[in-house]
Amino acid sequence: MTPSRFTTGVCVVAVLGCLLVASAPLVLGASAAFRGSVVASGLLGVVFAGYNAYSVRACGQPRLAAGVMTAIFGGWFVAAPLVYTVGSVLTAVVQTGGALTAAFGGYAAIEAVELLVRGTPMAENVPRPDND
Repeated sequence: MTPSRFTTGVCVVAVLGCLLVASAPLVLGASAAFRGSVVASGLLGVVFAGYNAYSVRACGQPRLAAGVMTAIFGGWFVAAPLVYTVGSVLTAVVQTGGALTAAFGGYAAIEAVELLVRGTPMAENVPRPDND
């Protein structure tokens, strides 16, 4: 199955949102607690969002679990500046990246559910003829 450009773009934007969040506390300066929490969460978000982008490229479909985890991390990125009470610029950057991550990770998860409901098989589960 060939993925649409939009699906591919969704997964790329989710990865970029996680990278934005992970780099913001390092570039803009933050307390050690906020920096540790958000940078670690951002890198984990990159893993899940990146796996989703890889799945779209390799199989043509996003993965439900990766999309859900990406959306959860995006929600944390929106909430984290409020929990740790950081500056306004850092709050704006992290919440913007979190909103992008949550929205596009959630969209990928919903698309994965839609494909499951329609019964579209994953490319890796479709038998291929042997090249003998």
